Amino acid sequence: MLSRLLFVCVAVAAVLVAAAPADACGCRASCADACTCVATCQPCQPQYETAYVEKTVCVPTWVTETKTVMVTKCRPEVRERTITVHRRVPVTETKQCEYTVMVPQQRTRTVNYTVRRPVYETTEQQYTVMVPHQETRQATKTVCKMVPTTETRTVCEDQGCWEERAVCEPPRGCCRPRCRPRCRTRCQTGCAPSCCDVCAPSACEPCAETCVRTQKVWVPNMVEKQVEVTVMKPVREEVPYEYTVTVCKPETRTRQVQNCRYVSEQRTREVQYTVCVPETRTKSYEVTRYECVPEEKTQQYTVMVPYQEAKEVCVRVCRMAEKTVRVPCRVRCRTTRAAGCDVGCAGGACDVGCN
Repeated sequence: MLSRLLFVCVAVAAVLVAAAPADACGCRASCADACTCVATCQPCQPQYETAYVEKTVCVPTWVTETKTVMVTKCRPEVRERTITVHRRVPVTETKQCEYTVMVPQQRTRTVNYTVRRPVYETTEQQYTVMVPHQETRQATKTVCKMVPTTETRTVCEDQGCWEERAVCEPPRGCCRPRCRPRCRTRCQTGCAPSCCDVCAPSACEPCAETCVRTQKVWVPNMVEKQVEVTVMKPVREEVPYEYTVTVCKPETRTRQVQNCRYVSEQRTREVQYTVCVPETRTKSYEVTRYECVPEEKTQQYTVMVPYQEAKEVCVRVCRMAEKTVRVPCRVRCRTTRAAGCDVGCAGGACDVGCN
């Protein structure tokens, strides 16, 4: 609302300023009435001042009020009604039905059939058999025999003997020809065998051997000589021998055999067979069916009955309340300078425009 009022004031001031006609000096009509414009007059120079005016505006205000409204409520109410129900009552009935069964019956009939009767006949038959015979045959076989043979061979014989000889051993504490680097200092005074492997010649000189004991030594003497030996050599020889074999020879013989042949013969016999004959019978059976019997029954039921009830409720209402406010207005004062003439706002040459 306040912004609307300010917009209206500015529009009115603009219309008033536009409607005032200008004179030859460029002054407004209001300014020309206060002073006389000459050819040397200067254009009016507007000056602005701010003033405040009081206006009444409507401001929306939310207030809480109590109102009485009618509301609908429901209360339960028990009522009675008569209804018809159907009760299922069983009813038993006896019924008869016919059915067909197959009854077996024994019957007799004459049938013809054919049989194969055996007939035996005696006949002569020739047959061949293989008769074994013993025969003596001659052949040769190769026999290997071991025959003793004398041969001359060259052998070597050791004709040596035992001799007593002195054994020289190096003295204990003397190093071998070379030593480890860490034992070279000890090689000069004598290294133990566990410390040095071989002494270096530059570190120490090898010690002289010393004969400490004697022992028996075998002195070999290999002599070659010719000896005669007897060896067994295999000799192959062809030897004749006789052996017996069994040979089968064919022989024709005659024998009496019985041959059987079958002769067809017609015969008759009585046979019994079973035939199923249909037979109709009657039987009784009970059937139970259910009949619906109506009955009246009183039933209680509950219904919800609506009713009106007054109720006070609090509601928010928007009310337009009047309010006085101060609105700034822009006052434009025009001063006309002509022959020492100075007219301000006090002279009545003022245009009012509201911001």
